Amino acid sequence: MSHAQSRGGGAVAEVAVIGAGVHGASAAFHLARRGLDVVVFEQGRPAGGPTGRSSGICRAYYTQPFLARVAHDSIAFLAQFAEHTGGADAGFVRTGGLYLHGPDDVADARRTAATLVDLGIDVETLDADEAARRFPGIDVGGGTGIGPGPDGGGAFGPGAAGRGGQVAIAVREEQAGYADPYRTTWGFVTAARAHGALVHTNARVVRIAETPGQVELTTADGITHRARRLLLAAGPWTAPLAAQLGVTLPLHAERHVVTVLGPASNPASGAGTDADANADPGVIIDVAGGYYAAPQPDGGWLLGGLDSTPPVDPDTTPAPVRDAEFAQLAEAALRRRPGRPDEVRPQPRAQSRTRAGGWSAFYDVSPDWQPVIGQITDRVWVDAGTSGHGFKLAPVLGDHVAGLLAGEQPAPGLAAFSPGRFTAGDPLTAGFGTARILG
Repeated sequence: MSHAQSRGGGAVAEVAVIGAGVHGASAAFHLARRGLDVVVFEQGRPAGGPTGRSSGICRAYYTQPFLARVAHDSIAFLAQFAEHTGGADAGFVRTGGLYLHGPDDVADARRTAATLVDLGIDVETLDADEAARRFPGIDVGGGTGIGPGPDGGGAFGPGAAGRGGQVAIAVREEQAGYADPYRTTWGFVTAARAHGALVHTNARVVRIAETPGQVELTTADGITHRARRLLLAAGPWTAPLAAQLGVTLPLHAERHVVTVLGPASNPASGAGTDADANADPGVIIDVAGGYYAAPQPDGGWLLGGLDSTPPVDPDTTPAPVRDAEFAQLAEAALRRRPGRPDEVRPQPRAQSRTRAGGWSAFYDVSPDWQPVIGQITDRVWVDAGTSGHGFKLAPVLGDHVAGLLAGEQPAPGLAAFSPGRFTAGDPLTAGFGTARILG
């Protein structure tokens, strides 16, 4: 596929994509494999923004049926990523997932699980006693929840005040796991290029103008590019770009942290012994405790919170993870798992494992914590507002988004994510209580 150039040196394409995070990269791949002439503009490097700092958890445990189907299909896509992309490796590891809920969530958790089973997704509900028998290292009692920050207002971000931590019901999903967001994104970029897409890196778009028959994009070097259609997939920077077209998207950025808890000091901890390997829960989404945990190959854990944080400016640098933020998440996670024989810990618990790293990044958040997908002007579409749970959706959601720009009939259910739902007073429901990131 050849790419035309304008007299000013800019690209001329059927479709332009702004953003080469995992959503923009996936959409570009799916557009290019359809034979469309695609050009991508990324202000830095692919996966250089929030995508590259995702925890990479992959689950189909969603309260929203369309997203559950997309997540389920995306997990299958990641498991066969090399076949789809011509040899790329997404780093997908299937661990299973365990979702822990308190008493207030029992009815909603049962209803969600039943819906997922009807969709063909392999989940089962467990009462607290059964969860404790199946996963003897998990403490289903109270006293686990994350409390507020030192100012009493949950200033750290992870967790909400007042969570008691008691588990009343659990949901098990065998197909869940995690993948590598950086490798996944670059796999899509490489495959898109193989299908003829042109990907510009370090090319920040500073001006967008829609004219009859095309959209003009001017990059920071002063060059103007033209395309018949445009996809805005720029994460936290999507709303300011849309504003140049006179479109207000109710999106804001939030700072969220991921901490890395190193393996237990006992060398036997790692992946566990043969005797307890089948009892390892894999990914844990502890709604009752206010955090999530993704196991790592060395026996460590990635930890993050489930609740919203104050809006921030995405053009600022997210502050590093503070010691108190690490301790808060580590304490909640370690209290939930006191039963493993290789983790006999002196007090305080959070010091029995090392802090092995951590980072903070921005989420682009919508008012209902659900993606914002659809057409916003005659020639411009948007895929943004994924609110911290976008990575696991991207492999197949990118195909749905590409179909919109290709003029195909949209999949049933996709219209519910239209940007116009907020002005129409028709927001979607999401998650469980304050843990709306679960979607």
